[in-house]
Amino acid sequence: MSRWFLEDPSGDSWILHLPGYWGVDGMLEELHRAGPVAVIDGIGGTVPAPPEVGPSGLSGEAANGLVVLLWPGLLADDVLDDVLALFLKGRRRLLVMVRSSHDLPVRLADLEAAGRLRSVIPGSLSVRDLGAQARRRLGGPMSLMVLRRLQRLSAGRPVLADRLLELAQDVGVIREFSGYWEWDGDEEALHGALAEVADGVLTGLDQEEMELLTLVAVTGRLPERHAVTASGDRAFRSLMAQGILAYEDQAARGFADIRISAEAVRSMIVTRMRWTDHLRWWYERGRHIPADSGGIASWTALTWWRVRATGPIDDATAEKLARQSLAGSWYRTVRELVDLTEVPSATLLVLAARADHALGDVDSALRRLARLPSAADSAEIRQAILVAERIRIFHPERAGAVAAELRRRAGDESPTPVLDRIRALAHDAGATDELLGELRDLRAVVNCEESLVSLLWAGVLLGFRHQPDIGREVLSTLIDALRREGGYPDLEECAVAVLLLISATSGWRIDMLRVETDVSNERRLRSPGLAGVADQLAAVAALQDDRLHLAHRHASSAARIHARGDSFGQHWFSQALAVGAAGCMPGRSPAREESPVGALGPAEGFPWLRLVGEGLRDLAAGHSPEELRTRLEGLAAEAEEAGETVQAQVLLLLALLRGSPAAAQRVMASPWKDDPGRARLTALLAEAQNTDAVARTLDVAEHLLVTHSRLFGLSVLARLWDRRAQLERPLRIRLINLVLDTQRREGEDPSVLSRTFDLELDARERAVLEGLRAGHPISRIARGLSLSPRTVEAAISALLHRFGCDNRMELLSLRLGAKD
Repeated sequence: MSRWFLEDPSGDSWILHLPGYWGVDGMLEELHRAGPVAVIDGIGGTVPAPPEVGPSGLSGEAANGLVVLLWPGLLADDVLDDVLALFLKGRRRLLVMVRSSHDLPVRLADLEAAGRLRSVIPGSLSVRDLGAQARRRLGGPMSLMVLRRLQRLSAGRPVLADRLLELAQDVGVIREFSGYWEWDGDEEALHGALAEVADGVLTGLDQEEMELLTLVAVTGRLPERHAVTASGDRAFRSLMAQGILAYEDQAARGFADIRISAEAVRSMIVTRMRWTDHLRWWYERGRHIPADSGGIASWTALTWWRVRATGPIDDATAEKLARQSLAGSWYRTVRELVDLTEVPSATLLVLAARADHALGDVDSALRRLARLPSAADSAEIRQAILVAERIRIFHPERAGAVAAELRRRAGDESPTPVLDRIRALAHDAGATDELLGELRDLRAVVNCEESLVSLLWAGVLLGFRHQPDIGREVLSTLIDALRREGGYPDLEECAVAVLLLISATSGWRIDMLRVETDVSNERRLRSPGLAGVADQLAAVAALQDDRLHLAHRHASSAARIHARGDSFGQHWFSQALAVGAAGCMPGRSPAREESPVGALGPAEGFPWLRLVGEGLRDLAAGHSPEELRTRLEGLAAEAEEAGETVQAQVLLLLALLRGSPAAAQRVMASPWKDDPGRARLTALLAEAQNTDAVARTLDVAEHLLVTHSRLFGLSVLARLWDRRAQLERPLRIRLINLVLDTQRREGEDPSVLSRTFDLELDARERAVLEGLRAGHPISRIARGLSLSPRTVEAAISALLHRFGCDNRMELLSLRLGAKD
């Protein structure tokens, strides 16, 4: 920001808004390095002006420099008068640094309104911009978990984000794996480091602001009404204006709750406090706060504080508190609440199981459901069944027995008739119309948990079996309903995860902007498994772009995330994805390649990706090309027989990339070859393998390359490369130029097909081509290279033969060396 001010060609003076004065020291250092600077600090800071200058005057060495005002609202009137006099006479440029317009004196505000001072409010970075800043800072690619945690901890504030990256690296929370950065699941060391730097980061707050901020940090959420009453309007409005405090977006009944916008700021305060400090704050301030004076978020936070401070809690309050904590994605609160309850009720155990599943502790969730008290009534058993059925989508072997036992306890008549009917229709490929009719009727009772779980099952079965587009639509409808109704963020996380996975298997290509936004823009979604799913999508996107090393790193990161918590049954598949990417890397021996994520055991977890995972594992198993094609074709046939259309498409796509004629014929005879998305991509590849029309083959390759499907486009071009010399001249030139356009720059991931195309030029060949392009005769080129003309002629002849060119003009029409 200081660079922008110094290089401003208009020579304007600025008012720069820096919440909490974050980053002010670094800016002042940069300004001092750039030239003479006079800093006038309203709270008594150092003024680097010559000694002969009075306290309110400016002259001498700094006379031609700029003047920086800090805390201008606290400046003495005579000092402000002198500075403004110099500014208005055009003798000095001003850089006024304030935390917000709340700190701006009236006279400066008037100058701003008159256009004499230019106000700049940097604000928060978008998810994508924050990712770009983090990648520049780290110097390499990173897991989506890094971006997700940075966004939540910093609220997009660039100075905070940069400091967080520095601290996280220092304490090892961010770790490098082969040039790829990942976020450790244990953040305790980072929070300790944040507590140590709190005084420096929060120094820009006055005492009243700091006390209010501490109260909000301790409570978690605070009613706006109480914050204004207890701390005064000035401190509250100042922190709100700086964006350090923000409104809770789930406020109800017109009552507003407030929270700390950046989790790192709350951590700085809370981590350095002991539990005895929390208790002292409770008895001095907390117990006097009316919990019902705000929205549901502050009621939950204040009630939870009271429970921890005062002890036992009755069942009704515990269940209500658990429900509201789930609604806010406060999963650990629910788990701790069970521990504080002497004999948890069946309802509380079911709610805790939901929290366990969201956090990835599937075994704990199923244990709670299996230990449901014998006194549980039919309604409680039904709720437990619905949670078990939700988990069964992702972990059928682990959840099936628990669901069956709960159904046995419910009696002969099924407690979930709607779910049973929807699931049966979704399995039947011919019953789509009837199913859609049933789903339309469900919207009338969308707040019923059975209807919500039924929609999730329908979206999964449609999306992964035979109707990906309809499955996506069903899940999008479910997500919209959940966000509108509230109360089930854990179910929403399941729907988001499935929707992302359908995009990975059925979408034309993966747009990483969409992936980053989907994973990072929802503050209420807290499941750590979502970041692992996002890394899987990033791996698929990298594969499609022919960036195998990056794909392997993203998939390995996903596997490590899912190893710590596997809410969505993706641990095995993410391992298979990592193994498959590693097996395809150029220069590696798949037969001897050891997966960095451990030995890949039997298929488990999410059932609708297992056959694809088997195919990915085969890519790294060291099979001969013929055997690999046969195995992939067999897996595709198995998927088709089971009605797993999406898996069949992906497996046929893998077989096509390995040059399978049988797979091409099956794709062209399939009923889905004209469907959009990944099906259409697969059909294009099959068409390119089935046709002898070179122009059409090149059209397909160019289309795939333009749509950022580099791996698939190169696989099409590879079929023509060996016979390029026999192609007509225009087609040969077009083929070679298309290949040249796809070549990696130095430092980028090598292509899996790079060995197919012999395009690399040595220094002599490059110099000869440059001489020919410049129109120089052979003799001049030879003299410049200290070679004989015959040697230059031989080099040109070798290039003509190598690229199948008839003459030099044709050779020069190629874009050889353009990207070297």
